Amino acid sequence: MTRWLKIARAELVRDFTISLRYPLELLTGLFILYVLFMGLFMGAKLLAGQQALSGNLDGVVIGYTMWFFALMAMNTMSIDIENEARQGTLEQVYLNAPNYLGLLWVRAAVHLTMGAGVVVALAVLIQLTTGHWLALTWAAVPVVILTIILTIAGLCGFGLILGGLSLTFKRIGQLSALVQFSMFFLAYAELSNIALPWRNIVAHLPLARGVDMLKSLLTPAEVYPTLGTDLAWLAIDSLFYAALGSLVFYAMERVARQGGLLSHY
Repeated sequence: MTRWLKIARAELVRDFTISLRYPLELLTGLFILYVLFMGLFMGAKLLAGQQALSGNLDGVVIGYTMWFFALMAMNTMSIDIENEARQGTLEQVYLNAPNYLGLLWVRAAVHLTMGAGVVVALAVLIQLTTGHWLALTWAAVPVVILTIILTIAGLCGFGLILGGLSLTFKRIGQLSALVQFSMFFLAYAELSNIALPWRNIVAHLPLARGVDMLKSLLTPAEVYPTLGTDLAWLAIDSLFYAALGSLVFYAMERVARQGGLLSHY
């Protein structure tokens, strides 16, 4: 346990140092995501009209913010591996880390904890722009945080599948882009508008149930009678994706080790 705490501290220092040394990259990424949202928001406003859009602003803000969080979670588990392979540090990390899969989970926890500040900043910018603020009460804060954590845990597990593929195939940029845009549609999926049995299928996909729960939790004066059931299903789904991603990553890691692929890009 002490060793893992030291690793978490080292990852925290590493992330903090990178953020300080390359601030332009962080600010540029935030600016691009903000401009992308403005394009989507203005386009939707022109097509649907102000009146039609105003009733769904909660969903627009929550969906886009969680999509950004989803990208961060999956990139931590996949794109970062590809970058380390390109930089030539992947094999060094394997030689020094007690367990690379465990290191990825620790790295994800540290990176996403620090990245939460960026997500909050993006959410505040979006709400300032739209003039619409989410109805977050102090009583709902613990449930909202728990919902976000469970949702992101499942996405990290899903990202591990991409991470395992990147160990073996090295370059999976196009596949990652396809998955990221798929997550965009899941972030804006209205489960109540989907017919059965497709609604049940979509609800078990990454991100969909978590975003749908956040919409209900952050909608003013809305009663949420199925909160306990939805939380339980969200926890089950997240555990499933975390376990599946870990198993796939472990299998692809064995293939990469046996093929001597860790030291080559």
